[in-house]
Amino acid sequence: MTGLLYWFLYGNGMAALDRTLSDRRNARLRAQSEARFRSAPLRAIKDPADAAGVLMRLVALARGTPTPEQEAAMEAEMGKITPPGEDLSVRFAYIRHAAAQAESADVALDHLAPLLREKLDASERNDLERMMETVALVHQGPTEAQQRLISRTVRVLAEEH
Repeated sequence: MTGLLYWFLYGNGMAALDRTLSDRRNARLRAQSEARFRSAPLRAIKDPADAAGVLMRLVALARGTPTPEQEAAMEAEMGKITPPGEDLSVRFAYIRHAAAQAESADVALDHLAPLLREKLDASERNDLERMMETVALVHQGPTEAQQRLISRTVRVLAEEH
């Protein structure tokens, strides 16, 4: 015990402890910074149509890698809520990027929920649920993960904040 005390007081024990605490603090700050960086595409979404596209993409990702059939279903649903003649390829590029950057579907929903609560009325929320279910129905119906995401989305959007 005496050796440990001498090392701590007269050796480099204090510096070693300071380095350890500094490394922990820096790792925590780095993780927070990376989380903010990854959520930036989601926080930048201001159009509820883009938010709906991200949620549909996350429903498709809940089954695995999205298939061409799921992509077609998403495109058909997005075509219903965007202005006629709009080029959806640019919108889908951003939607894919935002969904890929999301830490998880729950985190993405937490970022998008305030926008959707503010901008969508009850019938539009029902439309969003229908759109997500349409994507989930591709390939013999929704998986448990897809159904959980849809249910959580409906529940979160119904909450008053």
